[in-house]
Amino acid sequence: MSNCIALGDPYPMAAFAPRFPVPSLALVGIVSTLLALTLTTVISLSSMRDFKQRAAIVVVTNDVMNRIDDISALMTDAQSAVRGYVISGNETFLVPYRAAIDALPLQLAELNGLMDGKPEPLRELASLAALANESLAIGERVVQTRRSDAGGAMDLVTSGAGDEVQNRIRTQARRMIAAEQTLLAGREIAAAESASRASLLVALGALTGALISGAAFLLLRVENRKRRSADLALAGANSALMQRACQLENTNKELESFSYSVSHDLRIPLRAVSGYARMFEEDYGDRVDAEGLRLLAVIRDNSKRMGDLIDDLLAFSRFGRQAMQQERIDMRSLVDSAIRLVRRDGDDVTVHIEIGNLPRGVGDPALLQQVWVNLLSNAFKYSAMRAPPVIRIAGTDDATETVYSIADNGVGFDMQYYGKLFGVFQRLHSADAFPGTGVGLAIAQRIVTRHGGRIWAEAVVDQGATFYFALPKQEISP
Repeated sequence: MSNCIALGDPYPMAAFAPRFPVPSLALVGIVSTLLALTLTTVISLSSMRDFKQRAAIVVVTNDVMNRIDDISALMTDAQSAVRGYVISGNETFLVPYRAAIDALPLQLAELNGLMDGKPEPLRELASLAALANESLAIGERVVQTRRSDAGGAMDLVTSGAGDEVQNRIRTQARRMIAAEQTLLAGREIAAAESASRASLLVALGALTGALISGAAFLLLRVENRKRRSADLALAGANSALMQRACQLENTNKELESFSYSVSHDLRIPLRAVSGYARMFEEDYGDRVDAEGLRLLAVIRDNSKRMGDLIDDLLAFSRFGRQAMQQERIDMRSLVDSAIRLVRRDGDDVTVHIEIGNLPRGVGDPALLQQVWVNLLSNAFKYSAMRAPPVIRIAGTDDATETVYSIADNGVGFDMQYYGKLFGVFQRLHSADAFPGTGVGLAIAQRIVTRHGGRIWAEAVVDQGATFYFALPKQEISP
């Protein structure tokens, strides 16, 4: 049930104006009314701030549970990848395992930051980190053994040591999530109580103001009409404010519920489908014909694509509310870092990159690096079939803004469809020809817009595309 209250006419006795003036009492009434409204406003703002803080804590708790679940899933994917490599000897099976090695330290560091220095959660996190590193160490031992002794590697896999560690990881993750869920329940109750208190205080303040104002209006016959009109306008503004606060509260709850549902109700079954398909192929692949193996691959590919869509949608939401840090940025260093990230995730195609002048900018380095990564990934992808692929990066600045550009000699696009370019899940090329989820440009636009900048593109079909984004000039403290 909503905690909103509808404010009606706060001064029901205003029509009964007195037939005799009492100036001294009127002054007391006016002063009392102002004091009551001021006190109501202060108390309401304080209560709303308290509610927002508690709601933010609820969001952080949900984020902690999601990241714990992500680490557990990461370790499961890594173990499955090692098993696939031991059985097949194919190095491509190790891609998820290597990805887990790269991702684990960042995941643990981000989770550590969310713990806010609390001793008990940090001890539990240390236990989870130790188990995860132990699992990766076992995997590395199996991989190294497989390169010289396939039978020995299979013996290590069937010994059960890796499974035992994975079971301990899942148990530890469940224990940590259960603890967070207990905290979450208490925090949600506290947030609801805070919202209820805020509504009650507003209602009591409005009632107090109404009573005092009614007494004042009884003493102010001459100014009755003007005062009544002003008070009705104020009551309408208060009612609109409360309704807006309720709408925002309900929207935040719906967003939190959606994020939690996507993280747990959708990603978990997708991972289960992909994992069981992989295990079926590993254990029964020699009994299934080529068409069966193809269908299993289709299941895994589509599960991964759906997982990527969900992850990108969550990333799009997260980049919209992530706190920003404004600082002066060496944009050349940021671009070099982004190129290394894109090359690491790309294929073996040699891309010729020309980097011109890149003036310094002001903004959040982590968010702007994501912009560079998304735009460079597009340039790499859509120019990969050229001989050779060429990407040109440059920047210019003037008195008001700094403009950066990324030009490629790829397939380009038809400018008549430009309106779809930065939309979520909008693609101008087929997914079969160029893989992707259609969220990268939307994320880049959201980040640039949050910096007060703008982003746009120009292209010609089969002649390449150029993307631009501009950041406003800002002065920051040294």
